[in-house]
Amino acid sequence: MSTNSGQRILLLEDDATQRALLQQMLQQAGHQVAAVADADSAWQQLTQGEWQILFSDWKLARGDAGAVIARARRQFPTLGIIVATAYGSIDHAVEAIKIGADDYLPKPFQKPAMLLAIDKVARQHQLKEANQRLNNQLQRHNQLLDMVGGSAVMTRLYQRIERISAINTTVLIQGESGTGKELVAQAIHRLSQRSGAFIALNCGAIPESLAESELFGHEKGAFTGAFGAKAGKLEAAQGGTLFLDEIGELPLTLQTRLLRVLQEGRVTRIGSHKEIELDIRVVAATNRDLLEEVQAQRFRQDLYYRLNVIPVSLPPLQQRREDIPSLAEHFLCHFSDKYQQPKPQLSAAELTALENHDWPGNVRELSNCMERFVLLQELDLQPIRCQGSIELPEAGLNWESVEKAYLQAALDRSGGNRTEAARLLGLGYKAFLYRSEKYGLGQ
Repeated sequence: MSTNSGQRILLLEDDATQRALLQQMLQQAGHQVAAVADADSAWQQLTQGEWQILFSDWKLARGDAGAVIARARRQFPTLGIIVATAYGSIDHAVEAIKIGADDYLPKPFQKPAMLLAIDKVARQHQLKEANQRLNNQLQRHNQLLDMVGGSAVMTRLYQRIERISAINTTVLIQGESGTGKELVAQAIHRLSQRSGAFIALNCGAIPESLAESELFGHEKGAFTGAFGAKAGKLEAAQGGTLFLDEIGELPLTLQTRLLRVLQEGRVTRIGSHKEIELDIRVVAATNRDLLEEVQAQRFRQDLYYRLNVIPVSLPPLQQRREDIPSLAEHFLCHFSDKYQQPKPQLSAAELTALENHDWPGNVRELSNCMERFVLLQELDLQPIRCQGSIELPEAGLNWESVEKAYLQAALDRSGGNRTEAARLLGLGYKAFLYRSEKYGLGQ
């Protein structure tokens, strides 16, 4: 008895009597059967339905069964295919197998032999489908390989990324600095299969005077120093994804213009009246609480809701401590390859220290720590902030040296992210920018 009953079978047989008999036998065995008499009808059925097995006669009065089989194998790789050949026509059977058939039956055949062939090919079909699903999952996971971690919270994040990648709408990624917001944006872009490029703009890393030109572009002569026309990031992302990192740093005047672009799907360069149609997906990210920024009137409420169509929250490293060993190993391999250094091994005590550390700089801080470990062969987990009272040395100190050292430490901790470095030191972004430029840091 068949263990694979209920197959959806397309029967291609040009002899009316034989076609009716085979259809009846297959239906009596519990299969769903559609019967056609020629190659064109068979191909039409294959493209319009979801079939598990094609059962075809080799020699047809109208059309070429071999062409149908070869084409079906290319377009429907998991389809099970059985060919019925005239008795003794071994050459036909071999040819059918070569072009894609899974099995053949020499005519005349009995019902048990036919059902046995159906059962065999049905099993193969199930294996092919399972392998196809596995390959698809592996392929999609490989596209997320830059993101490391198998914790429950990360598994949920992967699933959310896969669900939203095909939805062409704005996404707002929120999380502490160093949690990997740009990696998530890149994964969303790759899985979306958009044909254009992934363009990133850090809204907190460009001077306010240049932000408008960077985002919207400009025409020649639009302002002093505009010696030629320039496409903005919005245009550069045509057909692809624009990632706006640190969106909370965008000046209010530009928030208004960005909102209009998102609503209308068109952009106008500075100094031009020509509107350019856009086909882009915008993914924004922030480490700020944008609702608090809205309440403080530092961020437009309407832009917040326009961006926050699909929210994605990234967990801090403290909430996924079980991922620290795999992350550390990933970074050790990466930096050993980058600097052509032997990969050092973490001792049990060092690994415990990593797992117990607070990681205020999240994954970026861990990355920096492993980079130093590769280069210096020592584990440094000292926080940059001071605890308790500070005692001045009797000879006094050089304040500028101290200030410069803390600015540099904050930049090291944040991986060069000036917005996060300013937060670590409790400074406003502009104040931090002034002080770091004063000492020539972060350039």
